[in-house]
Amino acid sequence: MRHLIAASENASFAKAAKKCFTSRQNIAHSIKVIEAKLGTTLFERKGNEMIPTPDGIEAACAARSIVEQVENFDVMFDKSLFASKALTLAVSNNLFAGIPSNADTFIHSFSENLRIRECDSEKCYELVLAEQTDLAIVMCMRREFPECNVREIASSQAYAVVNIDSPLACKDRLSLMDLQDQKFLLMSNPPFQYQPLFSQMKELRFNQDEISIITSTSSMVHMVRRYNVVGIASKKFATQPPKDVCAIPIEDPRLDWHFYILFQMDVNKFSAIVEFIRGIQRTFEEDEGYVSAAEAAALVISD
Repeated sequence: MRHLIAASENASFAKAAKKCFTSRQNIAHSIKVIEAKLGTTLFERKGNEMIPTPDGIEAACAARSIVEQVENFDVMFDKSLFASKALTLAVSNNLFAGIPSNADTFIHSFSENLRIRECDSEKCYELVLAEQTDLAIVMCMRREFPECNVREIASSQAYAVVNIDSPLACKDRLSLMDLQDQKFLLMSNPPFQYQPLFSQMKELRFNQDEISIITSTSSMVHMVRRYNVVGIASKKFATQPPKDVCAIPIEDPRLDWHFYILFQMDVNKFSAIVEFIRGIQRTFEEDEGYVSAAEAAALVISD
């Protein structure tokens, strides 16, 4: 089932094999066995990619749930292991401004056994690849993270932050075309964190020279107020925007925020890592402002 999940996420048996530390032949064999059991085709070749069929998408979604239950069973009676295994955690810049309050509380509850480092999303990814951190939580528009384990835990709509005196402030929703003549303000490492936005801007022939880079939400609010630029923020920020600015939902789902946990599975810390991932995922599922990864997959299947 792990092979099925990896193949579905990577659209490639070769990439799935690399992620699962096995051979392409083993991935293909696993898929063949599951197809025989289910009596249906799960993947179709299109060019160099192996694309999951509708049945393949549904099977991968079910497999994720089953694998998670197995992981939960492994640590059900072994809670004490977490306390004895300190973890290192990298978080992307301004993550705490975008995650639910109860997720922040959950992380804080393990602070005695957790060493936290904040850096941009790309650096978080690099630290996981170099095995210099046990886990990383990153907030970015949808992208892939090859060569490490990835768990998407939730997604949330992106918002445009504008001055209340801006003509855009009277709109209920914004398309990217509405923002075509605006100056943008992006946080962290834009080419990495905002890859889908950059792709859309290129297609629409935006002037990407009109993009400024800042490192904090407080800087964003100051510049939106003073210079009438447009910032991009999360739904959590949008629920209570600061004075003199407003946050308007961006209607293009390709620009939604996604929250990922990246990790390299350390056998000695397996229980601690799994328990931490479960806890973080649960906090997102309990908050109505976020769409869980399972719900997002179900929406794809129904569409």
